[in-house]
Amino acid sequence: MPKHIPVIKFHKDKYGDELQIDVVTLDMIRNSKTFAEVMRQSFFGIMLTTGGEGDVEVDGVPCVARKGLVACARPGDVCTVTRDEGLTSLELIFERNFVLEFFNDAHFLDGLAYFSPKRISPYLQLEESLYNRIVALYVEIQLEINHARDRHLLRAMLYETLMLLNKAMPVVSKPKESNIDRVARFRELVNEHFRTENGVEFYADRLCITPNYLNKIVRQNLGQSTKEFIQSRRIEEACRLLSYTTLSVNDIAQELNFDATSYFVRAFTLVEGITPLQYRKSHEK
Repeated sequence: MPKHIPVIKFHKDKYGDELQIDVVTLDMIRNSKTFAEVMRQSFFGIMLTTGGEGDVEVDGVPCVARKGLVACARPGDVCTVTRDEGLTSLELIFERNFVLEFFNDAHFLDGLAYFSPKRISPYLQLEESLYNRIVALYVEIQLEINHARDRHLLRAMLYETLMLLNKAMPVVSKPKESNIDRVARFRELVNEHFRTENGVEFYADRLCITPNYLNKIVRQNLGQSTKEFIQSRRIEEACRLLSYTTLSVNDIAQELNFDATSYFVRAFTLVEGITPLQYRKSHEK
């Protein structure tokens, strides 16, 4: 697993900055220079499986992809295909601004069930009639992009697609790794890396989930935020060093990768209620 999951950005130079919408195939994605087995995209993506079979994962939630399955990715979601047996798909990708340019409601996309921050699943299963209609819309969008590129028509077809998908049934898939397992793995990772890594994104990348989702499951299971847990582990180590070594406060701050000694003292005092020197004195034998 790479230290950081690559972020894939919308290829705005393909049609010009004004056209922030495209339809791509899975083969096109694989052949892209920016392709990675695990990636985080900065735009919205609606992948419609058209054939074959495979295992896909969106933000840590896996699902078996067959014809008619739709995988909905929001900006920042971690996506991957973990098994591919002739999997084929069409993916509609777009930037938020392309949709909202003529909308007064800045939260329109968040209000769609499959893009909502509170969605129950990133997956939809389409009935045959709805599948055929969505495929036809994808093809029409692709044709319009390749020829006239009428932004108003493209936006209208995108809007129709979004509203039709909002009627589809979500597919609830149990994660193959439970949240309890993820939190346990998170704790192991913190123990391995807390001296050098204190950013939430580092640990979320290692677990192939978003920072927001990691925060959610850590708070649910440990009663504190991800950042608070990492910080408490650093302070725990600081207590050990103050009690059993002669390292100075400045040395300990550097050992634990605090930006400055003053920041370390403030963080320590916030957690322990006393300064590092007071703690050392109170634990002298």
